[in-house]
Amino acid sequence: MLVRGKVVGKEGTARFEARKGEEGISLRVEFPDGEPIDYSIDCPCLEPLELLGLLLPAIEERLGEIDAVIVEEAVEDRKSVLDKIKKLLGKEKRKPIDRGAHQSF
Repeated sequence: MLVRGKVVGKEGTARFEARKGEEGISLRVEFPDGEPIDYSIDCPCLEPLELLGLLLPAIEERLGEIDAVIVEEAVEDRKSVLDKIKKLLGKEKRKPIDRGAHQSF
């Protein structure tokens, strides 16, 4: 999933981009007057806007009081049916078939 937008504060506007994948989530916030904030975690347990919300206090220090968070684009990653089947079959562990090894003749 990809989410792009901006955070509007009293002293300026910062653009952000958050990406969520199977491996984790990353967030980049670009400020008009300086160095960006880059943050990532290896757990996909949060949604992109939840991570942004956790970092709002740090963003507010640089932009002043926050007036709005505007989402301009949100794109869900779509996988083909074939990719979903491959993933399902790859995770499924096959059990050996019991051919009656315990039966006596």
